[in-house]
Amino acid sequence: MFLYGKLVALNLFPLRNFGNQVDQMRGKYLGRIATKLYIVLLLLGLIVLTLRMVISPDIVTKTIDKPSMNAYNRLLHDHDDTLQCSCSFISSIYDQYVTIEPIFHQVTNRRVFLNVCDRDCCFTL
Repeated sequence: MFLYGKLVALNLFPLRNFGNQVDQMRGKYLGRIATKLYIVLLLLGLIVLTLRMVISPDIVTKTIDKPSMNAYNRLLHDHDDTLQCSCSFISSIYDQYVTIEPIFHQVTNRRVFLNVCDRDCCFTL
C-alpha cells in the first residue's frame, strides 16, 4: 500500500511548469497525469528499443578462399547483392612487373660520327 500511494502521488512536474493561470489543485492533477504519461512513454520507448535490438538480424561476414566455380555460382545466386569477390579489388601497379631502363650510348668522337653518317648517306643514294 505504501508503494502504491507513492506511485499515485508521484509528480515530476512542479506547479511552475503549468503557468500562473492554473490553480494549485489543477496543477497537481496535471503534474501527476504528465508524470504517468512520461513514465509510460519512457518505458514503451525502452521496450521498443530492446525488442529492436533482440529481433534485428546480425550481419555475418564470411571469407571463402579459392571457392570452386560451383560454390561461387551458388553464392552469387543466393547473395547477389552482397557478394564481394576479393580479386575484383586488387589492382597491380605497373612498376611491379614492368621496368624501363634506358641505356644511352656515348658518342666519343664527333668526327667519327660524321664519317659514319656520311658513309651511310652515300650508300643509300
